[in-house]
Amino acid sequence: MAQQISVRVPATCANLGCAFDCAALALGLYLHINIRPRPDRTVNVRYSGVTPERVPTDPTNLIARTIRNTLEGWHKARGFDLEIENQIPVGVGLGSSAAAIVGALAACHWMADTALSDEELVSMATRLEGHPDNAAAAWHGGFTVAVEHRGAVLAYSCPVPDSLQLALVVPDYAVPTEKAREVLPAQYSREDAVHNLQRVAVLAAQFFSGKAELQRAFFDDRWHQPYRATLVPGLKEVLSLKHPDLLGICLSGAGPSILAFVRGSAQAVGEQVRRSLAQNGVESQVHCLAADNMGAKSWSLPVEV
Repeated sequence: MAQQISVRVPATCANLGCAFDCAALALGLYLHINIRPRPDRTVNVRYSGVTPERVPTDPTNLIARTIRNTLEGWHKARGFDLEIENQIPVGVGLGSSAAAIVGALAACHWMADTALSDEELVSMATRLEGHPDNAAAAWHGGFTVAVEHRGAVLAYSCPVPDSLQLALVVPDYAVPTEKAREVLPAQYSREDAVHNLQRVAVLAAQFFSGKAELQRAFFDDRWHQPYRATLVPGLKEVLSLKHPDLLGICLSGAGPSILAFVRGSAQAVGEQVRRSLAQNGVESQVHCLAADNMGAKSWSLPVEV
């Protein structure tokens, strides 16, 4: 019997203002991967979904390349037909590359009949991705914190309460992560370091308590958002917006997407963000979402066909 492997991986919002390179949130936008192993070494790629102009459909595709290289490294190389259905825009700070890598490694787990622990999979994904936050959240779901230690990644997650609404605003342009990192300073003052550490500690405590009683102050960042504002027109104005239902707002990952935490009308807050960006010449789309508390870990399976 031929076998099909199906994987669903959520988008992720990393950094969350103050939690630079150490925390992320899984979102209800998804990358769906379906793979049929082939008896030969041929690799076929089909793609449907958002930002198709940013996704190659040949063996250089990130998912296809990760699967091929991983299987070759395990001495279990084989061909496959790869079908991608994608809701995650590429290059806008929503963890698209982490989702691709995590999905590919999860597929390899089944294709090669090779057991991977949570720590092993996230550590492998981090080595390919470069930092652990998106990869850990994409695999575990929910609110996830991660730390690199002696070549491995230790990650811990908790569910996000259903009462917390999310307004995601996605501009119509991309910002490469490499470019977004180039604008960051090489060093920070002790005052700025303490400022961010205080906020990320309280933010994590709130999520892991199960309450998520958020405040705007928890997202007040001094490490990356002030510097990336030069790459994201209107960011400064958006981060200072006022609305009675707005609990917190931040740049998603390296940007340019914006994530707002809302108690009440996510659509109203999202529209306010969209209008503010439009005043700075930026067109964008609003998505009202819930957090994804399952992660790819709970949505990866082989199917006999």
